[in-house]
This record gives sequence, structure tokens and C-alpha cells, in this order.
Amino acid sequence: MESEIYAYFALTGLDFEPEEITAKVGIIPTKTWRAGDLITSRGTIRKKHNGWRLDSKLEKSAELEAHIKSVIEQLQAGWLPLVEVCSQYYAEIACVIYYRSGSVPAIHFDKLIMQQVAELKTEIDVDFYVLE
Repeated sequence: MESEIYAYFALTGLDFEPEEITAKVGIIPTKTWRAGDLITSRGTIRKKHNGWRLDSKLEKSAELEAHIKSVIEQLQAGWLPLVEVCSQYYAEIACVIYYRSGSVPAIHFDKLIMQQVAELKTEIDVDFYVLE
């Protein structure tokens, strides 16, 4: 099986309701949660903060940079209110790579991505897992 790659934008904090973020930015999230929700349905660990998440729409075979661009393109619809929201809460673009075999996936962020991430005051987190 080939590598799997995906990315998403996440906003977290204790003092907002996910529905308020949706109403403010006008974008339907992929997922939301509240503090106290279980992290997984079979687990016992609970979320510490409320959250709002928007996933890339691309297949998991796409390049990482394409996933980030997909997320940013979706965020454009509510960009100005989102810039304000991101200044108040923790925001990140999370990138996940499960490497199995073949060529090593590229990790590259072009200038436009970096400018947009900076405008949102958003962090980038890259998790790279090498699987047998």
C-alpha cells in the first residue's frame, strides 16, 4: 500500500462554541467537538478544548502541498472573519503523512502558502510516520 497524506485546518479553544465559528466565517466544518467529548468512540480520553476542523477534499494519494492548498482554498470564503477568529484562538494546519514505500513524499510550502498561514497567525504541524 502506498503512502497516505492528508491535511486539515483546526481551531481550538475553551471559550467558543463551534457553531459560533461556523456562523461567523460562513464555512461548514468537516468536524466539530466540545471539551469533554471522547477523542475516540472506543477510548476513555476526552477532548480538553472545543474545536472546529476543516479537512482537505483531496484523495490521500495527493501531494502534501496540494492538500494544504485545498484547505486554504476552502477557507477563502470566510477569510476576513477567519483572520479575526484566528487571532483569538489556537489555529493550526495539521499535516499527516503515513509513509509505507516508494518515493519519500515531499514536504514543501510555497511562498503563497507561507503568506496565507502568516496572515491567519496559524501554525503548521507535520506528523511523518514511517510504517513497515
